Amino acid sequence: MTSSTTTRSAWERTTRTQRALRDLTSAVEQDPTSLHEAVRRARTETFGTLDMLLREAHAQWVRTFDARLDALMENGAYGDQEAVDALWTETSQALPGTARLLDAYADHPALVLAHAQHAQRTRHSMATELPSRWTTVSLPRHRTNEPGRWRRRALALLPH
Repeated sequence: MTSSTTTRSAWERTTRTQRALRDLTSAVEQDPTSLHEAVRRARTETFGTLDMLLREAHAQWVRTFDARLDALMENGAYGDQEAVDALWTETSQALPGTARLLDAYADHPALVLAHAQHAQRTRHSMATELPSRWTTVSLPRHRTNEPGRWRRRALALLPH
């Protein structure tokens, strides 16, 4: 397999994944009640597992948030919790479907760990905390056997 074939295949996979995520988050943005059906469809058609889908959605969130966070850091906002909170809200407004998706599955182990890692990086780079929710809209959450158990466990595993 040549590198051009490998690169093209990787590019096609990435493009397909990004389109599927955009379709999912657009559907959720337009009709929040369709969230669980849209997630089921995206898993079946593209992502396979819920873990993979949530990691992709979280990665999209992190890329968007961190790109804007870089500008804050360049402007000397180290330790400015209010600025980071405002940026979090701006990201939620820029990615409303993604925010709803992440909030609905906030207790899922893969998402708990990914968010804990993002929060730790932000804490180290900015001396600020990240909110535990992605949006202020209250949505029915996907429940695990013991709500909150995975979040506490993931946070306990991270070095402080």
